[in-house]
Amino acid sequence: MSRVGLRALDPRPWLRRHWALLAASAVLAYFLWHGLHGERGFGAWLQVNRELERARAELAGLQAERERLEAPVDALQPDRADPDLVEEELRKLGYIGEREAVILVPEGAAR
Repeated sequence: MSRVGLRALDPRPWLRRHWALLAASAVLAYFLWHGLHGERGFGAWLQVNRELERARAELAGLQAERERLEAPVDALQPDRADPDLVEEELRKLGYIGEREAVILVPEGAAR
């Protein structure tokens, strides 16, 4: 090949003219990659949103369970006690009424 043919294949003049474009492209690619896949990028943001939704669902379930557990406790408060509920709880504890009798039946007896 002649020197003219080699000069046409030499990339150095093109690189000298476009080095700023190459540097800007490399910086842009770096930030684009980290913007999508970095620890604070779009993928991480999606993961945090999924965790947040799971936590909100768990919180809603726990709040519902708390309300379910608080209802009987609130019903037994002295200022607003439900007489039927108080009687039911006392029966669970083994208390009986004044006019009631307890009949004990052996375990193996026929009914």
